[in-house]
Amino acid sequence: MIEGKRVVVVMPARGGSKRLKHKNIFPVLDKPMLAWGVEACKQSKYIDDVFVSSEDEVILSVAKEVGAIPLLRPAELAGDTVFKMHAVRQAVQMIQDDTTQPKPDIVVVLQPNSPEVKTEDIDGALLKLLQYKRQEVFSVDKNLNQNAAFRVLTIEAVFQKDLSTNCGVFVADYEDIHTEEDVRRVEERLKSLRSNV
Repeated sequence: MIEGKRVVVVMPARGGSKRLKHKNIFPVLDKPMLAWGVEACKQSKYIDDVFVSSEDEVILSVAKEVGAIPLLRPAELAGDTVFKMHAVRQAVQMIQDDTTQPKPDIVVVLQPNSPEVKTEDIDGALLKLLQYKRQEVFSVDKNLNQNAAFRVLTIEAVFQKDLSTNCGVFVADYEDIHTEEDVRRVEERLKSLRSNV
């Protein structure tokens, strides 16, 4: 909880992945892939709610099982060529339209196929957004290349039509998963982290 601000997470998790069927719930160390991100967010000191947006009922069911709030996405926003932010905006609009809840001030867009995501990184990016008064803070790898694992945005930045010019970055050296080979490599990385704790 950040005083006076509601922070929500939106995980876009469509069902039509081609290289790895049902990628977003594919097991990683015996847990559905998106569960790793949901758990990291649930442990955050600042996040109020975690939503999963999908057109796929199986993914939405798994999301609910692991503690996220499912949001049914229209099929037309689940195609291969749909820009991810279009689906995110639709999900955030649904959240805003829920009159039983306060409207969100900050949105974390979290990619479900980055299961290495850490609570402290999400929290660190949130604090950076506020401390430096950014519109957006996005994750980059150790070479400072954007890795798409997460983006933290003000509510205004979610709905703006142009790219943010008032941005910051947060180093979070994660690997995205797109194939079974990626799964095995990330599982080894996760096992290595566990053994070093």
